[in-house]
Amino acid sequence: MKAQYVMAGVAALLVAGAAQAQTPVPVPAPAPAASAAPARPAGSPAVLSPVVVYDLGSLIQDSLAGQDMSNKLKAIRDQINRELEPDQRQLESELRAILSSSVQESQSAAGRQRQEAFQRLNNEFQQKQERLSQVMQLTERNAIDAFNKAIAPALQQTLVARNGLIAISANQVEAFIPGVDMTADLITRLNATTKTINVVRATVPTQGGAAAPAAAPAAGAPAGAPLPARPPAAAPKRP
Repeated sequence: MKAQYVMAGVAALLVAGAAQAQTPVPVPAPAPAASAAPARPAGSPAVLSPVVVYDLGSLIQDSLAGQDMSNKLKAIRDQINRELEPDQRQLESELRAILSSSVQESQSAAGRQRQEAFQRLNNEFQQKQERLSQVMQLTERNAIDAFNKAIAPALQQTLVARNGLIAISANQVEAFIPGVDMTADLITRLNATTKTINVVRATVPTQGGAAAPAAAPAAGAPAGAPLPARPPAAAPKRP
């Protein structure tokens, strides 16, 4: 009876240790950037205003450049998950084999060595998973920086065309009338000039063989969003 309790305790520890191995890589799932209000309805007349707004979520979701960036980020995310699949399958297979062994086998010297080897493999997998998660996060931050730079000319041109002085991301505004939303105009102008964004898989520098901690997300970034919900660099005032 005592041996059965020991075996049950070992199984519980192994299941807990493998829980991370059975979970997909913790990289943010695709989701549009948050915004405080919808884009200007079709047919809503533009209103002359020194302050105009634009919806960053719609800009990413509906513009050709934003769609290109999102597709490339998804491809990198899928690639990272594929890199983890062999290790995950190996851990799951080894765990099933250990749990199916008899009490005598699990308490033998060979059984204990097998359990210790499993724990080492599981720890290595968790480290790899964390490192690749950091790679994905850095890739996303680099992509949004490239997106910000790419849309800056169109943002400035649209601001001038609307006779505005200041452009503000809609998710930073509590309320506004539809006529001051220049999102549709900005998407049209951006589609005419920029259709792709350069997205490259990042590398995470290591310190002493371990992955360096990932930088903190941008302030105000929604949890789980693929891109920090921050507006592009503020355009200078129109001369």
